[in-house]
Amino acid sequence: MKFITRQDYIKYRKEHPEVMMLAEEGEEYKIPTEEEKKYGQEKIQRVDKKHDKMLKVIFSKKREVAQFLNQFLKLKEKIKEEELLQCSTEFITKQYEGKQADILYQLRDKPVYFLIEHQSTIDNDMIERIGKYIIEIMRRAKNIDLLYPVVVPIVIYTGLQKWRAKTKFSQKQYDSKAYNKYKNTSLWYNLITVQDYTFEEFLEKGTLFTSFMIMEKCQTKEELIIYMNKIIEKMQREDDKEVLTEIIKNIMAPQLEEEVANTMLRKMKKKEEVSMSPLTKMLFDLELKGEERGEKRGEKRGEKKGRKLGMAEGIMKTIQETAQKMLKKNMNLKDIEEITGLTQEEIKKLQECI
Repeated sequence: MKFITRQDYIKYRKEHPEVMMLAEEGEEYKIPTEEEKKYGQEKIQRVDKKHDKMLKVIFSKKREVAQFLNQFLKLKEKIKEEELLQCSTEFITKQYEGKQADILYQLRDKPVYFLIEHQSTIDNDMIERIGKYIIEIMRRAKNIDLLYPVVVPIVIYTGLQKWRAKTKFSQKQYDSKAYNKYKNTSLWYNLITVQDYTFEEFLEKGTLFTSFMIMEKCQTKEELIIYMNKIIEKMQREDDKEVLTEIIKNIMAPQLEEEVANTMLRKMKKKEEVSMSPLTKMLFDLELKGEERGEKRGEKRGEKKGRKLGMAEGIMKTIQETAQKMLKKNMNLKDIEEITGLTQEEIKKLQECI
């Protein structure tokens, strides 16, 4: 007879990290998601918190919430921003420790609530979580006639994988022909996923929220630079520019070179066309910084000239390599021209070398 010792178990866990751990008393079994396996749960939670915060900043503007509800829920009666009242979600947080509802709005003088949740990873228990939030909102908001309010739950999903979690409570219940008519069919949520829309559809809507969704949709640095420049060009309102500035500083800057982010911020501040593309400007700014450092070290003129020539050649090589990467991704020639500053003829020559 063979016995499995604790040492055997620990060794097996190290060799097979993808297998579920044995649950300790009071804990639940949990299979890590693909994102958690690749990036680590702590890192994902840290990024999620930052993105949740920025979405809350965007939806602190009633105008943005009204536009979002009208555009994505396709309501028969259009909501005006003056009809909306922002509600605290603190009571939900206290009731369900460790879980916090993101955004909650009420229609003025009407017992109608809009609950908005942001997810960057798939939560298979989302329907249960939404149900708990709805019950608590109803418990707090029922009127003197003991009528419960209407709660419209919305989940915004910005992950890359297809959302496979059930959106209706009845889909997670026991399936039986004899008892199907008794299933709870009224609990469900509206799902809005970033991958269901194209960049052009988001750009056309032209709101802060859709700008945020464009950034979440971008999978490469090149895409991010292209569409951020398009967003900046369309941005008109000063208060929107302030929010977009915070998004660039807090979310985009860590993902891009500092000079690229700074170029975007300067462009938005001046709201004018820059003579160089963001990438080219970033590279030449690095060159100037290198020269300043060289002057402080007291380099000789000949050495400085040679270093400058070598740096210029290095810059052009980097630009060409970046353009080739974009071509391999089948990006539009006009977009490549805009980012790199190369002419279409130069880009076509690079294309022949691939």
